[in-house]
Amino acid sequence: MEERLETQVAVIGGGITGAGILRDLALRGIKAVLIEQGDLGHGTSTRNHGLLHSGARYAVRDPEAAAESYHENLILKKTVPGSIEGTGGLFVKVPEDDDEYARKWLASCKKLGIPADEIPVGQSLQEEPYLDKKIQAVFRVPDGAVDDFTLLVDVVADAVRRGAKALTYHKVTNVLIEQGRAAGVRIRDLLSGTEKEIRADVVVNAAGPWGMEIAQMAGVPLKIINNKGMLVVFSHRFNKRVINRLRMPGDGDIFVPAHDVTIFGTTGINTEDPNDFSLSRPELERMLAAGKTIIPAINEMRLIRAYSGSRPLYQESAGHDSGGRDVTRGMALLDHRERDGLDGFITITGGKLTTFRLMAEKTADLVCKKLGIQAKCTTDTEPIPDRRRKDAFDQADLAPAARHKLKNWAGVRAARIESSLKDEESGHIVCECEQVTWAEIEAAMPEKGSFRLGDIRRRTRLGMGPCQGTFCNFRASALAVEKGRATVGEADRALLDAVAERQKGMGVVATGETARQLCLMKTIYRVSLGFREEEQQHV
Repeated sequence: MEERLETQVAVIGGGITGAGILRDLALRGIKAVLIEQGDLGHGTSTRNHGLLHSGARYAVRDPEAAAESYHENLILKKTVPGSIEGTGGLFVKVPEDDDEYARKWLASCKKLGIPADEIPVGQSLQEEPYLDKKIQAVFRVPDGAVDDFTLLVDVVADAVRRGAKALTYHKVTNVLIEQGRAAGVRIRDLLSGTEKEIRADVVVNAAGPWGMEIAQMAGVPLKIINNKGMLVVFSHRFNKRVINRLRMPGDGDIFVPAHDVTIFGTTGINTEDPNDFSLSRPELERMLAAGKTIIPAINEMRLIRAYSGSRPLYQESAGHDSGGRDVTRGMALLDHRERDGLDGFITITGGKLTTFRLMAEKTADLVCKKLGIQAKCTTDTEPIPDRRRKDAFDQADLAPAARHKLKNWAGVRAARIESSLKDEESGHIVCECEQVTWAEIEAAMPEKGSFRLGDIRRRTRLGMGPCQGTFCNFRASALAVEKGRATVGEADRALLDAVAERQKGMGVVATGETARQLCLMKTIYRVSLGFREEEQQHV
C-alpha cells in the first residue's frame, strides 16, 4: 500500500530558500514537510562564493536588492553567528574602471544607507598586500563570509527540532491538482524506489533552478533564467576581507575568504539544463585574466578545484536569451491563484543567499494568509542554534586577528581535538587537511540510508582541503565498513562517486602542484586500488 502523509504545507526544494521557509513555518507552529531530490544544498545553495552581501555590489544596478541585502546582512550577523565571519569588504578601483561609475556607486550607497567609507590606498596595501599597487581608491563596506554548508544544515535541524519533517533523496513526480487547487504532491524515494503521496493545504515551489519543472507539473507557466557561474578555490587564504572590483558587476571581480581558502569568481552563462554543472578551461582563463587586474599574482597561486552552479533569475517578460547580468537579483514571490487561477500553489524564486530569511518570511506570510492563520514571523530575532558553539572560535572577546585565525576549522580545532580526544578511537583524525575526526564523520551519517561521502563532506568538510580527499575519502570508507556503518558495495560506490566528483573539479585547474596531486590521486585509485576509469562514468 502506498504511503500517504498529511501536512499543512509541502515545501519543494532543499536549498537555503526552502530550508528557511521550513524553519519559519515551524516557528509559527505550522506543520510542514520539505522535499529535496538530493542532499540538502546539492544545488545552488552550496555552489556559490559564500558572500554575505552588504548590498554595495548592487547599489547602482539593482537598488532594491541592495537595500534588502544590507538589511538582512545585519539580521543574519545576529541570528546565525556560527555560520558567519564578519570579514568586512573592500571595493577597489583600478585605473581601467570608470570614474563616473565610482561616483554613482558612492552616491547610491549613501542614499541606501550602506556604509561605504574611503580608506587610504597605502593602508589598504598594508592590510591586503596582494592588491595591485596601481589601485586608485578603496572603500570599506560591511561584507562578510557565510559557511553555506553549516548554515543550511543548522537551519533545517532547528526546523526539525520544532516539529517539521525533511525528506532528502525524494523527487517530486507530480503536483496533485483537485478542483482548481493544489492538494499536495506525489514523490518517489530515490533510494528505495517507493512512491509516496503528501497531502497538503499549500504547496510551495522553492526548487530554484528546477522551479520551472515543478511549475510545469502544476500546469502553470514560469520563466526562470538559469545563469551558470564558475568559481575556483585557492589552496590558501590570502585576503583578510572580501575584495570587490569597483565597477558594474561582471566576471572575475570578487574574492571571498572562506575558512583556510579564498574563493574567486564568478562568470555568468545562461543554460537550459538546471543539472548543468559543467566546467570549461577557456572560461577559467578568461576569469583569471579579469582577476589579475585586482590581484596581479593570481596566476602564481595554487588552485585546488573549480565548481559551478546556476542562479535562478526570474523576470516575468524575459526569455532564455536575456543576459544574466541584466536580470534583477531581487526575489519573486508568485501567488498562482492571483496570477494563474490555481489556488494553494506558491512559487518563491530569485534572491540571494543573504536574503534567504526575508524570502522565507514573505513566503510564510502568504502561506498564513491562505491558511487563515494569524502568526507573526520571529526569525529576525530568534537565533539559529550552532552545533559548534562550544568551539574556541566562538570567543567574542578575541582580537580581530586572533578571531580570524580561530574562525578557520583547522588550527585551533586541531589542538583541541588532538589533546582532548587523542586517546579515544572517536578522536582519530581521518581528514588531516581539515582536521575531521571519525566522530564527526559518524555523527554526519544517517541512522538509516546509503553511505554517501558527498553528504558527509557537506557537513564536516571531509576532503575539502588541498589533497581533495585523496587519502581521507578512502580512510572514511574503510572505517565505515570496519565499524558496520556501510557494506563493501556501498563503500565502493561512495568512493567512486567522491573520487570522480573531486577529479572533475581538479581537472579544469590542473597545473603545477594541483596537476601532480591529481596524478597522485589517479595513480592511487587506478593502480594501487584497481579502480577502472570506466567505473567512474556513472557519476
